[in-house]
Amino acid sequence: MPGLATAAFSFYNVTQLILITLFQIKMKKTLSALTVFGIAFTMVFLSSCEKAYLVPEEIDIESVSYSSDVQPFFDAKCILCHNGSGIPLDLTSPGSYDALIGGDYIDTDNPTESKLYGKMMPGESMTDYASPSEREMTLAWIKEGANNN
Repeated sequence: MPGLATAAFSFYNVTQLILITLFQIKMKKTLSALTVFGIAFTMVFLSSCEKAYLVPEEIDIESVSYSSDVQPFFDAKCILCHNGSGIPLDLTSPGSYDALIGGDYIDTDNPTESKLYGKMMPGESMTDYASPSEREMTLAWIKEGANNN
């Protein structure tokens, strides 16, 4: 029951902070009761925050299609910049496949060493534009032979 333990721990911390704050207020006698209430309310409110995590959608990596899976990913996240006007690698349809193959971005013999896949990995330049599931889909497509299907 991690939620209960977290709630008890948070309540204990908030109680400690309130007592410390009240002691400081009593010592200084400069804050009004309304300010004390505001501080206590703020501490309780902030201690109740939780982080939410998004679970990436599962992609069937058994059968990845360039036209149905990979190109729509490029259309949604890449072609704003990679559109043939300045930034290398034009990922707009219909020439994206030829640009990938002709530009040595795909290595079907060693898929994890492909430039396309490598640029999407954490710490690389395109990390923020590809979710983990999109990276896996791209790798699966390369492993399948990077077919133009």
